[in-house]
Amino acid sequence: MKYKKFFAIAVCSLLLFTVYFNRDPDRDITKGNNIILSPADGTVEYIKYYKDGNAEVFKDGNCYVLNVSKYFPNGCYIVGIFMSPLDVHVNRAPISGKVVYIKHIDGSFYPAFLDDVEKVNERNIVIIKNGSDYIGVAQISGFVARRCVLNIKEGDYIYAGERIGKIKLGSQTAVIIPTNYTIKVKIGERVYAGQTIIAVKNTNN
Repeated sequence: MKYKKFFAIAVCSLLLFTVYFNRDPDRDITKGNNIILSPADGTVEYIKYYKDGNAEVFKDGNCYVLNVSKYFPNGCYIVGIFMSPLDVHVNRAPISGKVVYIKHIDGSFYPAFLDDVEKVNERNIVIIKNGSDYIGVAQISGFVARRCVLNIKEGDYIYAGERIGKIKLGSQTAVIIPTNYTIKVKIGERVYAGQTIIAVKNTNN
């Protein structure tokens, strides 16, 4: 009888967590020109700069050709956001524009909070064209999260804050930003999809 009670509590707890994890609340999307919004809820894990824009992707010593340099000829920033199992895991578009590139890259499933998992873990890469700028989003799997879901395709026009996909359980989402933008977040900061401004365009350039 004792074990049945424990089993029932465990099942109910799992069901409640599943419902909680899969929540998809509506958002008041931040409006504005020349801004890039966070594509995910979570904590800023890293901010990296690539001078030539060629943020190469590696797995087990092998380089996966992801020619982002043609989209970011003057270099790029990458802002990585760690999503814990308690965060909302729906990803949203960081900016309005046309989806010009989608690529799925097979990889490992290391914990998403570890350094450099953006180079080895399985992921989806999305490039969005807004005017003359290109903004990238990477959905990166984690140790438990083994499925990155996109509900958009190349050629779609999407709007800032629009739902574009989801990652299962603990994971990471990264934003690839051209250098004519100024980063407005810092490492350790909490951000929210469709609401937190990640970067602002330098309009005096």
